[in-house]
Amino acid sequence: MNKLKLEITSKAYNDIETISDYIAKDNKNAAVKFVKLFYKTFETLCKNPYLGKTKEDFTYLDVKFYVMKKNYLIIYRIIDNKTLRILRVLTTYQDICSIL
Repeated sequence: MNKLKLEITSKAYNDIETISDYIAKDNKNAAVKFVKLFYKTFETLCKNPYLGKTKEDFTYLDVKFYVMKKNYLIIYRIIDNKTLRILRVLTTYQDICSIL
């Protein structure tokens, strides 16, 4: 499979910003590194879109979940085998079922 095109929803951008702001309260450099890690992970998923797993116990939606750094979930959908759409970036501390 060729590398998929990356698309990030506004909700996912907002999620990343919220996570970054929270980390930056203690360490701005760590927040910048974390954001870079998110984007590096997105690129990895574009190259290997089936790394994520479906979670029927979370949602009936056709989405995949990829765990990053134990406490962060990247929720995405593959569109027409051409585009990887990042829908949300959540922490495991959030009520994921109610958000989805």
